[in-house]
Amino acid sequence: MMTMRQDAATSLTFPRRVGVAEAKSKLSEVLRDAAQGPTIIHSRGRDLAVLLAIDDYEQLLASHPGAAGTGAALLRRLEVVKQRHQGGVKDFEPAPMDFKPLDPFARRRAPAT
Repeated sequence: MMTMRQDAATSLTFPRRVGVAEAKSKLSEVLRDAAQGPTIIHSRGRDLAVLLAIDDYEQLLASHPGAAGTGAALLRRLEVVKQRHQGGVKDFEPAPMDFKPLDPFARRRAPAT
């Protein structure tokens, strides 16, 4: 089930297409082949995922400076939240915490019944 365009340098075709069952049974081979080019994993005629070599993935992330996981993306999301809440929360005062710290060296007592 590996059919797409033929790469002249290798006997493999890229992007390689494998079903979920084949990917599970031949995981080591699929991972090795990912270094040569992307592998599309499909199920029931529907593409589910693309397996890329880590170098290809990092290059893809680097080519999109505003990609998720970057500082710029975080700042944009924070700006959206600020706008949604009219510039932020004003006069926020957290409720006082009401708790009694336990002595870590005290003997434990059985709960009162």
